[in-house]
Amino acid sequence: MATTKFDVGGYKLAAEISGEGSPTVVFISGSGDAGEPWEATISALHSSTTLMTYARAGIGDSEIPQTGGSRPLGAAADELRRLLVAVDIPGPFILVGHSIGGLIGLIYAAQWPENLAGLVLVDATDIHLDLELDNPYVVIDDGDREDHLSYDVVATVDEVARSRRALGVPTVVIASRPGGWLEIEDPDPWQPFTLAELDDRWQRHQRTLATDLAATHKIARAGGHYVHKDDPTVVAEAIDTLITATRNH
Repeated sequence: MATTKFDVGGYKLAAEISGEGSPTVVFISGSGDAGEPWEATISALHSSTTLMTYARAGIGDSEIPQTGGSRPLGAAADELRRLLVAVDIPGPFILVGHSIGGLIGLIYAAQWPENLAGLVLVDATDIHLDLELDNPYVVIDDGDREDHLSYDVVATVDEVARSRRALGVPTVVIASRPGGWLEIEDPDPWQPFTLAELDDRWQRHQRTLATDLAATHKIARAGGHYVHKDDPTVVAEAIDTLITATRNH
């Protein structure tokens, strides 16, 4: 997919758009990622439609706003809203978000449900976990560029809490394979939790998230946190289902 830059209000984001037709599937990557991690999932799709991947500010070829620094994920959701206006591609939209990208999609869906056809959350982050560690993550880098932005975990908690409700659109919550946390090589950053406690907590988080959103709950069969790379079929199937439902509706 060819990359084009779009002005979102004083700075430009790099996005890749391919295919044609409605609905448009928008992929929202996890921390520091641009569009590349979605390639396996896109290849596994049976449906043909318009697809968009992009890089948030400070990632890949995307620029940063003049303010820079740290921001809540709600700001990244608003950034995506402005990008969709700038690219002027047809809706309705199905948002597919991984990790923190899942939370960005969740906040977007809660704030701007108009022209939204569905939401797929791929191993969405448990934002509270970051704050409950012995050495909590209050601010987390979003990428490794010298001018990268970061996201404010504390400010994001309230945004996620307000968004965590039935959204009125078909929603799928996909969890990573149980046992994935047990394979972490360095457990020290996750204290006071044991890896077994983390694994149980993560699966419980995905289940309760699905319940709160009145969503379908699916579990990956292979791999780890990067479900869309390790088990792309489960993600592609969820997207195909939402595309079909949108067209039938």
